[in-house]
Amino acid sequence: MWSQRPLVRADTHAWIEFRLAHAHPLSQARPGRPPPIGQERNPEMSSTTLQVLRKSILNPRRAALRLVLMARLVRSSVEGDRARLLRAISELWHVDAQELLEEYRTSDYATWYRERYQELHPGSSGSRMGTSGMFTCELLYMLVRAARPRVVVETGVLYGASSGHMLAALAANGTGRLYSIDLGCSPSEPSHDLFVHPDLRARWQYIMGDTRRELPLLLARLGRIDMFHHDSLHTFAHMTWEYETASAHLGSEGILASHDVLTADSLRGVFRENAFPAFCRRRQLECIMAQNSGIAVRPSPVTRPPRPEAAASRSAAAGSTRVASGLDLGGGGDRV
Repeated sequence: MWSQRPLVRADTHAWIEFRLAHAHPLSQARPGRPPPIGQERNPEMSSTTLQVLRKSILNPRRAALRLVLMARLVRSSVEGDRARLLRAISELWHVDAQELLEEYRTSDYATWYRERYQELHPGSSGSRMGTSGMFTCELLYMLVRAARPRVVVETGVLYGASSGHMLAALAANGTGRLYSIDLGCSPSEPSHDLFVHPDLRARWQYIMGDTRRELPLLLARLGRIDMFHHDSLHTFAHMTWEYETASAHLGSEGILASHDVLTADSLRGVFRENAFPAFCRRRQLECIMAQNSGIAVRPSPVTRPPRPEAAASRSAAAGSTRVASGLDLGGGGDRV
């Protein structure tokens, strides 16, 4: 058996099937007895297990880094991190962040998004590796609704989860435009606009290409921007380059947002500070990190005054639980 070890990478799936079929007798179900706990015949569970094992064998380095991230995430609770974010957003922009969260959760877009997500990942309640999780999506929606940026730039789109949520918030604000840069999806993958409702795309410009080339060109054309969100290549050098490049175009009240603020980009990087907190410390920015997402703003010596249009928007929305985004989602929603 050991002489066939080099064949593992050539036919990983067959190797895993062989290992499962020839497991130790004590771990297998015996005639007349139910299978051991955790080994019930569940096709979906078996498929998921095989997929995880296959990815781990093909890329053990990535699997190890994923375990490091999971270990960091368990140090804090989702509800505790959400409470800190709600408090920070409320204080910074003089809004009721809890009200904005409820607004999102009862919105037409949230219902449509959940349906689309289940079509992509049937039976899943979390996020696939690469797809923005619900915590991040809700954060981006609340952030855009509260700060009311007019020009937003993001890097990293995948299937459009983060893009769709920021566009929904911009539409609810009644102003703003999103510019997104991504390398694009392969023909075998879902489309980059899977989670972007057709009614939201008028505010969106999607740019396919390498951020190293496209980001400086876009920023030079836009001049000043109000918000930048990073979710592309998560290496220390690239993240730092994107932060530096975008920060030069952020206004005095500009927002720097980022995903993967707890992720280590290499085994050596496990013992090094992530690029986001390192950049914020070096630039003396006020930042908050929660569940692998982070937001940062420039410190202000005085309390930020509430924007008149923000107060007017909240007053107009007080009598309705639906987001005033102009989405036509009757009959279960359109399909991209």
